[in-house]
Amino acid sequence: MKKLVKSNKTILSLMIAVSASAITYSSTALSEVQSGYTHYVTDSIEIPFRSQPGYKYKILRMLKSGTKVTILEVNDDGWARLIYNHNGKDIEGWMPSSVLQNQPIAKVQVQKQERKIAKIEKELNQLNLEKNTLQNRFNDTAKELKEVKQDNFELNKQLEEIKAISGNAIQLNNENKQMAQQIEKLNNENAIMKEQIDQAKDVVQRQWFLTGGGVLLLGLLLGRFFRVPNRRNKWNTL
Repeated sequence: MKKLVKSNKTILSLMIAVSASAITYSSTALSEVQSGYTHYVTDSIEIPFRSQPGYKYKILRMLKSGTKVTILEVNDDGWARLIYNHNGKDIEGWMPSSVLQNQPIAKVQVQKQERKIAKIEKELNQLNLEKNTLQNRFNDTAKELKEVKQDNFELNKQLEEIKAISGNAIQLNNENKQMAQQIEKLNNENAIMKEQIDQAKDVVQRQWFLTGGGVLLLGLLLGRFFRVPNRRNKWNTL
């Protein structure tokens, strides 16, 4: 019996010490806890949710770390009156403000950060995929552009050759026209000269004919007037 009383006294002294430390700590944490804002149960395993402000009052339930609660008020002893939603029903109770914090617990924050990191990694992978796709398209476009430039260079070269050939052809055509005109002129001159030569031949032939006739006539006349005497007649006279 004495041991039981002694143990009860020990437990009571520990509770008083814990209450005193909680009150001391709550005086510093009170400035960080504000009513009307959403807070979270501190990063502990389970916290008692009591019916009244004080460790001696009934525990309504044990709230797990990270449970979201809403602070209605905070009394001078550092106890916060809270609303806790359970299965769509609001439950009102009390909890030391020292076990509350205005940020989710580390586990929730880590999970949230992990989700953010996963989302960022997914977006990064998507961006890398798009970057690779754009890089491939750029490489293909650069290759096609290089081929187009090469084709354009070859076409320009062929065009220059065609222009040179066309220029020579035009020049040759002009020269051929000039030569054709000169040939036609020469043919006309040759025709005129041939006609003149034919006329000259006729004149020469007529002159030769007349000359031959005159010579023949002159010979006949000379033979008539300068004929040699007949010798037979001479002997007859003797």
